[in-house]
Amino acid sequence: MLKKIAPSERAVMRYLLTFAVLSLFLPIRLETGLVLLRPFELIALLMLFFGLATGRWRRLAFSAGFLLLLPFLGWHVVSAFSVDAENGLRELLQISAVGAFAFALAQEASRVDTHKAVNILLFGMVLILAYTITWHVAHGYLVGWKHLFDPRLAFTFLPIALAGLLLFVNGGKRRTLWFIWAGILPLLVLSGERKAFLIYLFLTAALLMRGRLAAMVPAIAAGFVALFVLSTTVNNAYVEKQMQTILDPLSMGQYEYLAATGKYAPGDTPSNVQRAFAFTLSRQLISEHPLMGVGTNQFKNIIDTDFSGLPGELRLGIHGEFQRILTENGIIGLSLYVLIWIAAWFRLSRTLSWALSHGLIGAAQARLLPLVLLVPCAFYVGTEASGTRAFVTLSLVSLLPELTRHGLCLSLHRMRRSHPRSMRHPGFLASPLQGNTR
Repeated sequence: MLKKIAPSERAVMRYLLTFAVLSLFLPIRLETGLVLLRPFELIALLMLFFGLATGRWRRLAFSAGFLLLLPFLGWHVVSAFSVDAENGLRELLQISAVGAFAFALAQEASRVDTHKAVNILLFGMVLILAYTITWHVAHGYLVGWKHLFDPRLAFTFLPIALAGLLLFVNGGKRRTLWFIWAGILPLLVLSGERKAFLIYLFLTAALLMRGRLAAMVPAIAAGFVALFVLSTTVNNAYVEKQMQTILDPLSMGQYEYLAATGKYAPGDTPSNVQRAFAFTLSRQLISEHPLMGVGTNQFKNIIDTDFSGLPGELRLGIHGEFQRILTENGIIGLSLYVLIWIAAWFRLSRTLSWALSHGLIGAAQARLLPLVLLVPCAFYVGTEASGTRAFVTLSLVSLLPELTRHGLCLSLHRMRRSHPRSMRHPGFLASPLQGNTR
């Protein structure tokens, strides 16, 4: 017999899970001699203690999503120990915190109310975004709101959460959310967060075209044309420069010019130059160590040792998990990593097909949900530096099918309880999109 969970216990764990995610957006960190500590690590320990102490996890659940994480995380730690013991211990501690979060999420996947959890996440991200903008304006930054490294991530993840909510709201609420969606655009332009802007453009095309790939391509092309027109009319040098790097990224990143002259080539940005340098070096290292890589975190050690004369802004780690894993963990590590993403896509698609066949969602929702959630997350980790946030994103992606299936079942249960004689039009968080079965 499963222990009956009290509503208060459900609420506590729901808040712990959502606060753990939101804590990664906060500029609170403690530098130690070994690891970088955030509130996330403390909340992960609290989740373990609460789950075990209350007896709510008497029957442990080792879902496919959780088990798929273990080989990659294990290989990541083994690769770190291949560099040196301190490096291995540091990564082991970090992965232990992420593993605790993933374990707690796996146990709660069949209990957590996904609708309420998403609302908490949205509310928290709105507060963080408001704080970020207010802080920058108060300090004289009318554009380029990127000086608070952690809080700026809200620009990237708020559109993803809003897009997911847009799929399942009804009539009036949907119109309100579309109004909010349009209002996000000028904020993204002023922020200078190119990653967030590209995700927003993709999500807009996906939502308007109802997930039809053939229609999304010209829609995205039209978006880039509009961006080009905007870049020729905008009257701010910073915003214009950020837009140009989006429109013509291959022309940027002349790190040889910076190394030779000590200054950036016209139109270059520090981010693009560093990425170009990291790509060139990682390509060389991959060719030399293709199977097992050079070891977790060894890329940064190589730069500090062999390229100590370069400017500090070039001597950074790789910004992109796919590139980093292939460089540091080799083909073995990348295969284990990509397997998680591929499995999540197919498992989520299978869950949505089941929901579609039971009338819980419409055809457009079934097409859109993987695009709205998985593609932006893959783009994020593919362009962001490695760390706890990237591993937590991976955990959420791997467990997304379990969370989605429980959310759908919870919706079905509520519908049966409130409308026992009429189950013709159940919905997950809301009714199916109008006209989405065509």
